[in-house]
Amino acid sequence: MSDRDAHVTNELSRRTVVRGAAWAMPAVVVAAPAPAVAASTAPLTFTGSACKLPGGSSDTYKGYVFEIVVTTPGGSEDTVTVITGVTVNGVSEPHYAVSVKSGACTCSSCGGAPSNHQWCTPGTAGTQRVLLYTDGGASNTSANGEVCVTYVRYRCDCSPVVGGSQPVTICSGSRSTPPLTGGGGACRITDVFPLPA
Repeated sequence: MSDRDAHVTNELSRRTVVRGAAWAMPAVVVAAPAPAVAASTAPLTFTGSACKLPGGSSDTYKGYVFEIVVTTPGGSEDTVTVITGVTVNGVSEPHYAVSVKSGACTCSSCGGAPSNHQWCTPGTAGTQRVLLYTDGGASNTSANGEVCVTYVRYRCDCSPVVGGSQPVTICSGSRSTPPLTGGGGACRITDVFPLPA
Protein backbone atom coordinates (compact mmCIF):
# COMPACT_ATOMS: atom_id res chain seq x y z
CA MET A 1 0.00 0.00 0.00
CA SER A 2 1.39 3.40 -0.91
CA ASP A 3 1.69 6.35 1.49
CA ARG A 4 -1.06 8.10 -0.38
CA ASP A 5 -3.48 5.17 0.04
CA ALA A 6 -2.67 4.90 3.75
CA HIS A 7 -3.36 8.60 4.20
CA VAL A 8 -6.78 8.36 2.53
CA THR A 9 -7.83 5.29 4.55
CA ASN A 10 -6.98 6.90 7.91
CA GLU A 11 -9.00 10.09 7.29
CA LEU A 12 -12.53 10.35 8.62
CA SER A 13 -15.21 10.98 6.06
CA ARG A 14 -17.64 13.86 6.49
CA ARG A 15 -20.50 11.37 6.81
CA THR A 16 -18.79 9.63 9.70
CA VAL A 17 -18.23 12.92 11.53
CA VAL A 18 -21.84 14.08 11.02
CA ARG A 19 -23.21 10.67 12.09
CA GLY A 20 -21.14 10.75 15.27
CA ALA A 21 -22.04 14.36 16.02
CA ALA A 22 -25.77 13.68 15.68
CA TRP A 23 -25.61 10.99 18.38
CA ALA A 24 -23.43 13.12 20.63
CA MET A 25 -25.60 16.26 20.45
CA PRO A 26 -27.81 16.78 23.52
CA ALA A 27 -31.56 16.84 22.85
CA VAL A 28 -31.88 20.31 24.42
CA VAL A 29 -29.78 21.78 21.62
CA VAL A 30 -31.97 20.16 18.97
CA ALA A 31 -35.27 21.47 20.40
CA ALA A 32 -36.49 24.71 18.86
CA PRO A 33 -37.39 27.58 21.20
CA ALA A 34 -41.06 28.54 21.57
CA PRO A 35 -42.12 31.72 19.78
CA ALA A 36 -42.16 34.86 21.92
CA VAL A 37 -45.44 36.08 20.41
CA ALA A 38 -48.23 33.59 20.07
CA ALA A 39 -50.80 33.94 17.33
CA SER A 40 -53.53 32.78 19.65
CA THR A 41 -52.72 31.81 23.23
CA ALA A 42 -55.41 30.63 25.66
CA PRO A 43 -57.36 31.92 27.37
CA LEU A 44 -57.68 34.93 25.00
CA THR A 45 -58.28 34.42 21.29
CA PHE A 46 -59.49 36.63 18.45
CA THR A 47 -62.72 35.57 16.73
CA GLY A 48 -61.85 37.08 13.37
CA SER A 49 -64.55 39.73 13.60
CA ALA A 50 -63.29 43.29 13.27
CA CYS A 51 -64.84 46.55 12.10
CA LYS A 52 -63.77 50.06 11.14
CA LEU A 53 -65.51 52.60 13.36
CA PRO A 54 -67.17 55.62 11.73
CA GLY A 55 -64.92 58.70 11.79
CA GLY A 56 -67.43 60.80 13.69
CA SER A 57 -68.59 58.12 16.14
CA SER A 58 -66.48 59.42 19.02
CA ASP A 59 -63.76 61.92 19.83
CA THR A 60 -61.71 59.11 21.39
CA TYR A 61 -62.39 55.94 19.36
CA LYS A 62 -62.17 56.52 15.60
CA GLY A 63 -60.22 53.40 14.64
CA TYR A 64 -61.27 49.79 14.95
CA VAL A 65 -63.18 47.37 17.13
CA PHE A 66 -61.89 43.78 17.46
CA GLU A 67 -63.77 40.88 19.04
CA ILE A 68 -61.96 38.77 21.65
CA VAL A 69 -63.18 35.53 23.22
CA VAL A 70 -61.98 34.41 26.65
CA THR A 71 -62.27 30.65 27.21
CA THR A 72 -62.44 29.24 30.74
CA PRO A 73 -62.11 25.49 31.33
CA GLY A 74 -64.23 25.57 34.50
CA GLY A 75 -63.30 24.79 38.07
CA SER A 76 -61.17 27.90 37.99
CA GLU A 77 -61.33 31.03 40.06
CA ASP A 78 -62.41 34.42 38.76
CA THR A 79 -59.53 36.27 37.11
CA VAL A 80 -58.73 39.82 36.02
CA THR A 81 -57.15 40.45 32.62
CA VAL A 82 -55.25 43.73 32.33
CA ILE A 83 -54.23 44.95 28.88
CA THR A 84 -50.86 46.67 29.12
CA GLY A 85 -50.31 47.50 25.45
CA VAL A 86 -52.04 47.53 22.06
CA THR A 87 -50.67 47.95 18.55
CA VAL A 88 -52.74 48.21 15.37
CA ASN A 89 -50.95 47.62 12.06
CA GLY A 90 -47.66 47.85 13.96
CA VAL A 91 -48.43 51.27 15.44
CA SER A 92 -48.69 51.65 19.22
CA GLU A 93 -52.19 52.70 20.28
CA PRO A 94 -52.24 54.89 23.40
CA HIS A 95 -56.07 55.15 23.42
CA TYR A 96 -57.96 51.87 23.72
CA ALA A 97 -60.72 50.40 25.86
CA VAL A 98 -62.52 47.12 26.44
CA SER A 99 -66.20 46.41 26.86
CA VAL A 100 -67.46 43.07 28.25
CA LYS A 101 -70.44 41.84 26.22
CA SER A 102 -71.07 38.52 28.01
CA GLY A 103 -69.92 36.66 31.10
CA ALA A 104 -69.18 39.48 33.52
CA CYS A 105 -68.08 39.16 37.15
CA THR A 106 -66.75 41.49 39.81
CA CYS A 107 -63.12 41.64 40.97
CA SER A 108 -60.84 44.39 42.20
CA SER A 109 -59.06 46.58 39.67
CA CYS A 110 -55.48 45.37 39.39
CA GLY A 111 -52.10 46.54 38.16
CA GLY A 112 -52.84 50.26 38.47
CA ALA A 113 -54.39 50.24 34.97
CA PRO A 114 -57.53 52.26 34.12
CA SER A 115 -60.78 50.34 34.59
CA ASN A 116 -61.48 50.39 30.83
CA HIS A 117 -58.20 48.50 30.20
CA GLN A 118 -59.20 45.47 32.29
CA TRP A 119 -62.06 43.11 33.00
CA CYS A 120 -63.10 40.19 35.21
CA THR A 121 -63.64 36.69 33.80
CA PRO A 122 -65.78 34.17 35.76
CA GLY A 123 -64.13 30.89 36.75
CA THR A 124 -67.08 28.82 35.52
CA ALA A 125 -66.72 26.87 32.29
CA GLY A 126 -67.63 28.80 29.19
CA THR A 127 -66.70 31.68 26.95
CA GLN A 128 -66.79 35.41 27.44
CA ARG A 129 -67.06 38.05 24.68
CA VAL A 130 -65.02 41.22 25.00
CA LEU A 131 -64.75 44.04 22.45
CA LEU A 132 -61.51 46.01 22.12
CA TYR A 133 -61.86 49.56 20.78
CA THR A 134 -58.91 51.56 19.44
CA ASP A 135 -58.40 55.17 18.46
CA GLY A 136 -56.68 54.27 15.21
CA GLY A 137 -54.50 57.35 14.93
CA ALA A 138 -51.87 56.85 12.21
CA SER A 139 -52.80 53.18 11.82
CA ASN A 140 -56.39 53.56 10.58
CA THR A 141 -55.57 54.17 6.94
CA SER A 142 -55.92 50.54 5.86
CA ALA A 143 -58.93 48.52 4.78
CA ASN A 144 -57.48 45.62 6.79
CA GLY A 145 -56.19 45.70 10.32
CA GLU A 146 -54.07 43.60 12.65
CA VAL A 147 -54.20 44.13 16.38
CA CYS A 148 -51.67 42.84 18.90
CA VAL A 149 -52.58 42.86 22.57
CA THR A 150 -50.20 42.45 25.50
CA TYR A 151 -51.88 41.41 28.72
CA VAL A 152 -51.29 40.17 32.27
CA ARG A 153 -53.71 38.03 34.30
CA TYR A 154 -54.37 38.31 38.03
CA ARG A 155 -56.48 36.59 40.66
CA CYS A 156 -59.30 38.65 42.21
CA ASP A 157 -56.94 39.60 45.05
CA CYS A 158 -54.55 41.01 42.40
CA SER A 159 -51.86 38.38 42.92
CA PRO A 160 -50.47 37.15 39.56
CA VAL A 161 -52.01 34.02 38.03
CA VAL A 162 -49.48 31.20 38.29
CA GLY A 163 -48.66 29.01 35.30
CA GLY A 164 -47.09 30.28 32.12
CA SER A 165 -44.93 33.32 31.64
CA GLN A 166 -46.44 36.79 31.72
CA PRO A 167 -47.02 39.20 30.08
CA VAL A 168 -48.51 37.45 27.04
CA THR A 169 -48.85 39.00 23.56
CA ILE A 170 -51.40 37.73 21.04
CA CYS A 171 -52.00 39.02 17.51
CA SER A 172 -55.11 38.72 15.39
CA GLY A 173 -53.38 38.44 12.03
CA SER A 174 -54.58 40.69 9.22
CA ARG A 175 -58.36 41.03 9.42
CA SER A 176 -60.85 42.52 7.02
CA THR A 177 -62.30 45.58 8.77
CA PRO A 178 -65.55 46.46 6.99
CA PRO A 179 -67.04 49.82 7.93
CA LEU A 180 -69.63 50.15 10.63
CA THR A 181 -72.32 52.61 9.66
CA GLY A 182 -75.56 53.69 11.27
CA GLY A 183 -77.43 51.01 9.33
CA GLY A 184 -74.99 48.27 10.34
CA GLY A 185 -72.85 48.34 7.18
CA ALA A 186 -70.93 45.18 6.41
CA CYS A 187 -69.67 44.81 9.99
CA ARG A 188 -70.53 41.43 11.57
CA ILE A 189 -70.30 42.68 15.17
CA THR A 190 -73.86 43.65 16.10
CA ASP A 191 -73.38 45.18 19.54
CA VAL A 192 -70.56 47.70 18.96
CA PHE A 193 -72.56 50.59 20.44
CA PRO A 194 -72.52 52.19 22.91
CA LEU A 195 -68.81 52.97 22.73
CA PRO A 196 -66.90 52.76 26.02
CA ALA A 197 -66.15 55.92 27.99
